[in-house]
Amino acid sequence: MLSRLAITVAAASLFAPAPALTSHTLAAETGVTTGGATRARSDAWTCHVDPANQFYPSMIIAMATAKADDTTEELSELPMIEQIKIDIKTIEQTLGDPEGWLYVMVKSPKADTPIKVTIECPDVMEASTFRGVLKEEGATYGVAPKIRWKYTELARVRQPLPVNVVFKVKLGDAETEEDVRVCTLHTINDCPYLHLSPPDEKGEMTAHNISFLFAAYVNEDHPWVDQILKQAIDSRTVENFIGYQGGSVDDVLKQVYAVWNVLQQRGITYSDISRVSTREGRVPSQHVRFLDESFGMKQANCVDGSVLMASVLRKIGIDTFLMLTPKHCYIGFFTDANREHMVGLETTMMGQARKEEFERTKKLRALLGDETTFDQASFASFDGALDTGTKSLEADIQKMIAGEFQYLQVLINEAREQGIKPIPYMRPEQKEFLPGMPGELTPEQRAEIERKAEEARQEELHRQLQDLHIPKDLIRKTPAKRE
Repeated sequence: MLSRLAITVAAASLFAPAPALTSHTLAAETGVTTGGATRARSDAWTCHVDPANQFYPSMIIAMATAKADDTTEELSELPMIEQIKIDIKTIEQTLGDPEGWLYVMVKSPKADTPIKVTIECPDVMEASTFRGVLKEEGATYGVAPKIRWKYTELARVRQPLPVNVVFKVKLGDAETEEDVRVCTLHTINDCPYLHLSPPDEKGEMTAHNISFLFAAYVNEDHPWVDQILKQAIDSRTVENFIGYQGGSVDDVLKQVYAVWNVLQQRGITYSDISRVSTREGRVPSQHVRFLDESFGMKQANCVDGSVLMASVLRKIGIDTFLMLTPKHCYIGFFTDANREHMVGLETTMMGQARKEEFERTKKLRALLGDETTFDQASFASFDGALDTGTKSLEADIQKMIAGEFQYLQVLINEAREQGIKPIPYMRPEQKEFLPGMPGELTPEQRAEIERKAEEARQEELHRQLQDLHIPKDLIRKTPAKRE
């Protein structure tokens, strides 16, 4: 692309700064005939699609409103996010969209040469055109039309497929020339988290960390979030959700537990499904389920569970973050509005007290003399997840402060301030059912059935919650800013 959005952090990078774009690096990265492209009618120009001939709907949608300026703003006193700066790096001659991912590199045949560039890919965009003038003879220009993306169509992509991107270039009075590049259109669930540049003359590669895109899967506006909160209130785990307004750690942790308890009632369990058929060597990605998908399958990998939990907590005003390590992801949150203390929560432990499984084994546990109730088991799993998550957080934050770039804290508030918005919920298209096939329940109907099934146990749960002991010893003080 003609410019790279990069957020560099003092102690750790959420966005790794990218090198300046040059015609040499672009030619080395893509070439004219690689990736299934046909040769252009002349050698005057080459076409390019970043990153690495891939279309990631999640990246396109999440960064559609990302801010790009050269200001430096101190957003937090935390040492790992002391200063977040956006660096914009472009080649000297850039025409059109300086942040474009689809562009042509063209050498001007003479001074003041008119140019018209059109890019077409009906699957994901409207035809997009740039008209301008190449001022300097012999100079190499990057020309990127402002792409008219079909955002709704991108959000509906649920299976990867190849697409043809047609580049049309008209230089001066010459006839329009055409080139085609075959690209991979990924599913909306594929979240790229790294972009490796091609090896240089020394065989070295530059890693551009784009794991901030996971923040786009945290969707506090998802309609299912309200159902979770309603179920928590109906169960009397909490009277209401007030975020930090209660002023105490107890109030915050009880709200988080109320969400945790509902997810366990719904049977969400850990499942490590992360491999995808379109995983590219230079652009590794992670399959991330949306909230409704996790509920429908009752499964969540470490990222799924973390973005699910973070979505609900953000809805009730609790400041959350995703903690990313080389092979794992878990959630963390601040227990106060001033970010003086924080805890980790290991979401892979969510399935340790599944309601359905607990009820199924009731007779067996009674024979063994086990009188533990589901709510006791649910709280015990929450206690363990806090303990495990906070110990991991304590160690991982130190690694991040020490400069180990694979340990990253993606703060959702900061991502939102930089313009990384949630991927919008798209209601599945209506299915046609075969004769005899039961119709699919709406989310509202399913929630009502589950609510009624739980009513008989709510009074007992309310009584037990009066005696809850919140483990305050697990709260960790946020590391002080280094001098």
